[in-house]
Amino acid sequence: MIKHLLALAILLSSFGVAFGQEASNDPTRLFYNGNSFYEKREYDKAIEEYQKIADGGIESGPLYYNMGNAYFKTGKTGYAILYYKKAIRLIPADSDLKSNLSYAQSLTEDSGLQATTPNKFAWLAKIPFREFTLNGVARILIAFYLIVIGLIAGGIISPLFKRRATFIFYPILLLFILALAGFSVRYYEEEILTRGIVVVKDVECKYEPIDKSTTYFTLREGQEVLVLKTRNGWRRIKRIDGKLGWVKSGSVEEE
Repeated sequence: MIKHLLALAILLSSFGVAFGQEASNDPTRLFYNGNSFYEKREYDKAIEEYQKIADGGIESGPLYYNMGNAYFKTGKTGYAILYYKKAIRLIPADSDLKSNLSYAQSLTEDSGLQATTPNKFAWLAKIPFREFTLNGVARILIAFYLIVIGLIAGGIISPLFKRRATFIFYPILLLFILALAGFSVRYYEEEILTRGIVVVKDVECKYEPIDKSTTYFTLREGQEVLVLKTRNGWRRIKRIDGKLGWVKSGSVEEE
């Protein structure tokens, strides 16, 4: 199912005007072409059109969502999960997207070995803001910060205001701390950690970044891992159970 056509068309039109792109390379036209190919079940051609938009440096939740759907239709579950994951960072409240991602993940082998939030406190801190993007959480945090500063300043200026505002100060302060915790966890997970998705059927993880090195364990298509470093065509990855290994770079794509 393709979606968000109007919203993305408006967004991409602004890019097309801003950069003066030729009609054949216009993101809006490419997006419509991709949707047209998708509707005709020509999924590989749809992916080609969508990829041209992504190669132009445009990030869009609807674009990634449609790419995930197209890859899923071609049987490339790993790439489908990869693009659903990219999309969910930009449109986290989309119920269809979350449903498709969950279903795709359920089809993968070893689906229980997905990278998750590292501890329970961090997981709890994310709950109130799971429907917001990272930028959205940042705006909420700034709003609460300004309110707290305003209340403090008002209390300093006017003792009467301080007495009257005391009953709302501490709840607002608590909300600010909660927003700060949520933002910190989200920022660490989305900007500091590098996650990757296995995009091929089976990946042999080696002890060392050498073809002849002994295989330590095997990853399955669609599994999520942490990417620790990339070197000479190899990636150092960490599985959710803590196992470390080296895989060929093309077998794991960064989210």
